[in-house]
Amino acid sequence: MTASKVRGSQEPWTDARIRGELTDFLQEATEWPSYRDFQRAGRQKLRDEVTRSGGARLWARRLNLPYPERNPGYATRWTEERVRRDLAEFLRGRGQWPSRLEFEAAGRKPLRDAVRRLGGPEPWAAEFGLPLQNLKFGSRRAWTDGRIEAELRRLLDGRDTWPTRSEFERAGLSAVAAAVVHGRGTAYWARFFGMKPPPRAGISRPRMWTDERIRAELKRFCGGRTTWPTEREFLDAGESALYNAACHYRGARYWADDLGLVRKRKHGPAPRSAGANRPKEVR
Repeated sequence: MTASKVRGSQEPWTDARIRGELTDFLQEATEWPSYRDFQRAGRQKLRDEVTRSGGARLWARRLNLPYPERNPGYATRWTEERVRRDLAEFLRGRGQWPSRLEFEAAGRKPLRDAVRRLGGPEPWAAEFGLPLQNLKFGSRRAWTDGRIEAELRRLLDGRDTWPTRSEFERAGLSAVAAAVVHGRGTAYWARFFGMKPPPRAGISRPRMWTDERIRAELKRFCGGRTTWPTEREFLDAGESALYNAACHYRGARYWADDLGLVRKRKHGPAPRSAGANRPKEVR
């Protein structure tokens, strides 16, 4: 049984609950998502409750998100901003650029076609810090802890506050920002450099996904497992909010280690000896 079903059987869908779950779901959104975006993330029930309690336009205004006009029967235009946003969702947790078959198996062929029209996979893979698959020679992990640390030191030199996403982008370091989020997490690296972890944008209320809640939800979801679930396993089980929280707070590697789960390596050479290029964790 998924977490959304458990919550639905015990907690009524009040405006406060809808706002809270939307805030978690839309934490990195730049505009109100389409109905299909909710479906792909396993949050159709949330979208239905939005419709029941005033509609998408009302909730977009409440959360200060632009509401794009989408004409029925016409495909939404694939702008660079939309491709970047959809890729950020699709590539989360991946160690290399997906193959054509992986795009199609996930129902993301339109996204792949848009990538091809807007420069091809090479610049997009570079932006997200992912190596392209090389069927002959294999691929290498692009972002080691050592490389992330070096890139962050260059950006953080002389600063005492963590950069915003736009500051990463202006410095041409969008791939570093993605590597931080999908690796050990923003909070870990901020503490590593002696900085206070940044608050999540647009949230003034207490943090909903505390470490204790993440740990409890992960123990429930991963019960009986010996390996860390893939992104697809989280999404198929309707656990996208849990996956996003784990990546944002501390990162997948931390939580896998915390639960004693093995993270599957997809490709590339054998891992280095323990401690190589790995900063000492700050607690």
